[in-house]
Amino acid sequence: MTERYLLPPLMTDAHGQPRKAGFEFEFGNLPILETARALQDSLGGDLDVKSPFEATLSNSRLGRLKIERDADILKSMKYRRWLEQLGVEFSPGSFAHGIETNIDNASKTLVPCEVVTEPIPFDRLPILDDLVRTLNSLGAEGTQHSMIYAFGLHINPSLPDREADTLTHFIQAFLLLHSWIIEASNIDITRRYLTKYIDPFPQEYMELVLSNTYAPAMNDLLRDYLQHNPTRNRALDMLPILFEIDNTEVLNSVNDDERNLIKGRPAFHYRLPDCKVNVPGWSVAAPWNQWVHIEILAGDHALLHELIDEWRKCNEKFSLPPRSSWATRLTSILSGKFFVERGER
Repeated sequence: MTERYLLPPLMTDAHGQPRKAGFEFEFGNLPILETARALQDSLGGDLDVKSPFEATLSNSRLGRLKIERDADILKSMKYRRWLEQLGVEFSPGSFAHGIETNIDNASKTLVPCEVVTEPIPFDRLPILDDLVRTLNSLGAEGTQHSMIYAFGLHINPSLPDREADTLTHFIQAFLLLHSWIIEASNIDITRRYLTKYIDPFPQEYMELVLSNTYAPAMNDLLRDYLQHNPTRNRALDMLPILFEIDNTEVLNSVNDDERNLIKGRPAFHYRLPDCKVNVPGWSVAAPWNQWVHIEILAGDHALLHELIDEWRKCNEKFSLPPRSSWATRLTSILSGKFFVERGER
């Protein structure tokens, strides 16, 4: 039986508009054009093939999808302009187009393919299961298929509002539930320890933020975050939101390698989940529902304050590694609070 998609407590934003969430699927072993055409067959829509490395599916049942090889050197196609000036043709069936297609086929096990959705209304999220079934039918490979894979499922839920206290509560809720989510979802070892993409938040930042006296104004929240996390490589990447608030401060804080990769948007960038395509029974509902638990905790200020107090007590003990000790204690607390059941109503 397919897992049900839970709904967060806040369904609309500060302007009364329905909140939405975008998704980014990373996977291997598929050529772009075959993937794009199969998704068109499954979801409908109009397909625009830009090159063997990039296609767009518009007006599908999930809205607009980008299907692309995750390599800027391929997608930029700057080489095309130079070669076209020399008379080289890139139309379908041409010799050069065939070379590009062979490059895409050769790179499919080394460079991940991505399917990126536009923001989707929460009540349409179950259609994501049709997307996953299509990828599975083609033989897509997820994080678990190889030690060299570190494929993620990124979730980008829109903000309920831009108030400093709201952002603070979401960060606190994520920090409290982080180790619990890792235990519950068995996040891949390669992504956790052998890559930098979902590096944990520094302990010093956690100790600063996980305090019931921490109630920063927006400027202070931004300053504290950037001082301890001047990088995109966090399981909850707040830089897109902070860029919207003060792009100059964000750009001045990050290194040159990441500066051009930051794009402002009024949405959380939740990078923790693995993309587990072709794992029997896996559904996007599982990582989505874990995000909803973060939203529930962020809005339950009494429980949030209680868990912060418990975290600080647990963090002062050294009988177990702090994260292991806290995950055990948190599971006990949440089961007593019927936290999960409350989120499923």
